[in-house]
Amino acid sequence: MRIKKTVEERLKQLDVALTADSQEICKPDERIAIFVPKRNIETWIHYLQGETVNETDAYTKFRKNEAICKPGVEQLVTQCSQGNLDENVPPSLQAACGELQRLLPLLDRI
Repeated sequence: MRIKKTVEERLKQLDVALTADSQEICKPDERIAIFVPKRNIETWIHYLQGETVNETDAYTKFRKNEAICKPGVEQLVTQCSQGNLDENVPPSLQAACGELQRLLPLLDRI
């Protein structure tokens, strides 16, 4: 299976689906984070565990061991909040980091 759509194209699909359902599209000041993996979230988890990944291959799920990703996610949050991502981060994960950086200041206002 070849994944051809970009993160931006996937986000546009969300906007189209929301509009078609008579809902408003997400606004930049909403406290909603939209994370869009290019293929699947397992790509990100494998990357966070130190593996070299690409965004076209399928990576195994962590059935019955989902908590294995927690240390990597905590590391990612730290890297995102400090603006200190590795150079080889998958582009879709970099976009998710930008979304997290957008959301964190909004959460501080709660």
